[in-house]
Formats: sequence, C-alpha cells, structure tokens
Amino acid sequence: IKEKDMKEIPLKGGRSTNGIVRVGDTLRRPHKPESEFANSVLKYLEKQGYPYSQRYFGLDECGRDTFAFIEGYVPSEIGNTTFAQLCEFMKIVKELHDASSGFAPKGKVICHNDLSPCNTVFRNDVPVAIIDWDSAAFGERWEDLTYILWLWINIGSHQRTEIDIMGQMESALAVYRADEQTLHGFADKLIWRMNKAVADMSPDNYQYERTKDWVNFSKIWVEQNRGRITEEIG
Repeated sequence: IKEKDMKEIPLKGGRSTNGIVRVGDTLRRPHKPESEFANSVLKYLEKQGYPYSQRYFGLDECGRDTFAFIEGYVPSEIGNTTFAQLCEFMKIVKELHDASSGFAPKGKVICHNDLSPCNTVFRNDVPVAIIDWDSAAFGERWEDLTYILWLWINIGSHQRTEIDIMGQMESALAVYRADEQTLHGFADKLIWRMNKAVADMSPDNYQYERTKDWVNFSKIWVEQNRGRITEEIG
C-alpha cells in the first residue's frame, strides 16, 4: 500500500496536540517552530542509543513531523500512577540526563520540561517511552526532577494525606542518584517549578484558574513541610 493511500487514524490519549494521527507504523503531528530544537534532540538521542525517546523520521509530504509509532497507552490525567512506576521512570530520566553530556553546554542537561505521566507511554503498566518533546531545552537536572515528583506523586491532590509524599520523594531521588548540588534548596526549587507552571500559561487558557488553584494548593504542602524537606532532602 502506498503511503498516500494509507488511512490516517486520529489519536487520543494523554493531553494530545490537535492534528496528531497514526499512519501505519508512524505518528504524524503538525510541525511547529519549537519542533526544530526538539527534533535535533531526538536525532542526538537516537545516535546515543537512548531507547526511551521517539524516533524522528523528518517531514512528510504534508509538512508534518513524522515519528515511529510507539505501542502502548498514555494516561489522560495524572494521579493514577504507582510508586513503582515512578521509580522506573526516574531511571529513564537519569539515563536521559546522563546522555546529554555531548549535546548540552557544560553543566547543563537536556530537560524535557513536561515529564508528566500524560507524556509517557506505558506498556504492561511499565513506562517505556517519553513523548511530546516540544518544550525541551537546556537546563538543570532539578528542573525536570521537581516537576516529575510534583506530578507523579500528585502533591496537589486532596487525597495526599493518604500518600507518604516525603518517603516517595526521597526514595525516587535515591533511585535517580541525585547529587548534593541537585538536592540543595529543594523546597525552593519545588516552589520555583510550581510557579513556572502558572507563569508559562496564558491567562486566557480555560484551565488557567484551575491550574493556579492547584499550584497554590501544592505550594501549601511544600511550605508546611519545608523543614522536613530541608532536613531530609536538602
């Protein structure tokens, strides 16, 4: 079957960008200016043999970015992942950051900047790939790590009293083998990352007020536990 005759199947799941379709064994999505850097990151990671990113093939005849399709499922919301899945994911992100040495400026790493469960492909309930790299940029390890812990442990949940947040944070960071520099001032780094989620969102976005409330609720937990975070993490 010629490519032009292959059926396009709209994809749902995660928090999908409009216009994403599956064509055979490939995924197509609209090309955006920020895609240029993201695609260069993906090509670099492929050369490094990093197995958890999308494989980028270039533009199709419609000018869309083309990737290998990754079998699995993507959660539509946060809050349903397990601690075991978080620990597996921390290994994936550690490998990503460590692979950055030949691409990022000295002292920096490739940060995905949106490492939500909603940008993770799971297979047999195990995280197997990271998708949606358009927010990728050079940064510090903690910029990704604070976001991961916030969303995967779901610090902003009203059910958080049932979760050992501190224990999960400490254990996940130990799995990552975070160094002293990454852990220093971790409470302030969590607050910074939470504030950034609001700062990066347009006030016109229909989710803006909900996000702001969620961020504020998350920050309350950090402030209430600042002493413990400083003593037990850094």
